[in-house]
Amino acid sequence: MKSIVHVISMQRGLGGVQQTFLTYYKYAQRNSKFNQCIFSNHEVSKNYGYLKNFYKINKNFITFLKHIVSKDSIIYFHNKLSSKRVFYLIKFLPSTNIIFHEHGSAWNMKTKAQIKTYQKNSDLADKIIVNSLATKYMLIKRFKLKECKIKLIYNGFNDPKVKKKIKKNKNLNIGFIGRLEPIKGAHLFIEAANLLRKKNFNFLIAGDGELEEKLKKLSAKNKNIKFIGNVQNPINFIKTLDILIVPSIREPLGLVGIEAGLCKVSVIASNIDGIPEVISDKHSGLLLNPTRKITFKENQERLLLPDFVINPNNYNVIKPKQLDPYIISKSILYLYKNEKLRAQYGIRLYQHVKKRFSIKSYFDKIEEIYTSLYFKSL
Repeated sequence: MKSIVHVISMQRGLGGVQQTFLTYYKYAQRNSKFNQCIFSNHEVSKNYGYLKNFYKINKNFITFLKHIVSKDSIIYFHNKLSSKRVFYLIKFLPSTNIIFHEHGSAWNMKTKAQIKTYQKNSDLADKIIVNSLATKYMLIKRFKLKECKIKLIYNGFNDPKVKKKIKKNKNLNIGFIGRLEPIKGAHLFIEAANLLRKKNFNFLIAGDGELEEKLKKLSAKNKNIKFIGNVQNPINFIKTLDILIVPSIREPLGLVGIEAGLCKVSVIASNIDGIPEVISDKHSGLLLNPTRKITFKENQERLLLPDFVINPNNYNVIKPKQLDPYIISKSILYLYKNEKLRAQYGIRLYQHVKKRFSIKSYFDKIEEIYTSLYFKSL
């Protein structure tokens, strides 16, 4: 049986890349006609539980090299287009059947050397899978990769079939979930909340990160803001909300928007990068245009802020900006006053997410790529 060898980092907390990969991997273990395995440089995080066919590369290096040169193996690199080690590995070994999956690391690349490595690895790839049109055009327009090698496959998710509980009070739960870093815009969420502190709103922040203490100082005078901390299952947090705010400065796709759809929760989000591929403005949520110069970046490594983002109206690369907190607050008030519309947005988002981001569709399209590479190598 032909083997699919996934090369992916699994040692960190349960991030978006790992969440989507785990959903796929467990589904593929049950349904794929190919043998699936994982090779990683690190021990697997306890957050992921038991993973069948997981191997550390340094302890199984000879086996890994045999897979690299074998025509019976497809090597599937996740977020490794920037890796020089991967380039030298597949350049100097007679490797075949190479897939790269770009989940969004391209937004972090800043130097000419990094861009050159992307180009070199793409030349050795049989196929490059991307998770959004925004990611596709970032690779084409900034990195100059060949469009013929790039295949868009939207991430797949299981429907958790969430049943929302009836609230005992009339306070509106408005939430943010994500890393507490400048790119996720938690500071904008708090600034908007501070404009609404006299309203019957609960502002809930889930996540952790290096901005946490500064954000707590920013919200110190607002008793309606509560920091939840890191959550293991985002669905359990999102389903308690009436509105989710996604004020991201950059977002290759936007996992939290998809999760909100699975919970039938309405969303207010930045109109940037891949977010509009999840949410349609004034149909399944509200999209706001980033218009302000980025703030709250003191003492932050520049790596956290991208040099460029994708304009979703024409898919050109542009300089990043941030949302206006006043516009966020007005949008919250608008949905607060329009309860029926808020519910409609949640239902429409659920219908869209179910159709575009189903795990079966995701699995079937990737399986087609495996099959085409298999017959090509015979």
